[in-house]
Amino acid sequence: WARIREIRDLVNKDIENLRTAGQVGASLQAEITLTAPAADHALLASLGEDIKFVFITSKVTLLAGDALVVQVAASQATKCERCWHYADDVGHDPAHPTICGRCVSNLHGAGETRLIA
Repeated sequence: WARIREIRDLVNKDIENLRTAGQVGASLQAEITLTAPAADHALLASLGEDIKFVFITSKVTLLAGDALVVQVAASQATKCERCWHYADDVGHDPAHPTICGRCVSNLHGAGETRLIA
């Protein structure tokens, strides 16, 4: 967890730069691409789908590479009014036009299984 926190601190600095520039208002509005060397990649990959909750962002893309590279961008997706995550599937269920698929499942289906965060 110490290494994950170190990487999260790097991500948070980049998110703060976007916030200062007025491109995001909150970390959930950010999408991250992390390119990581083998050891870091394995550690981050062990978080599975929960990685976005650990980084408190709406999306994390994890890539293998030679060095740790953090890229942060403002999400172009729609904000879910229930969970506040930005997701491409907000409104895909006509019965629930303002929430994402994850929230629809949590409210009216089997729900998600979270293992880490």
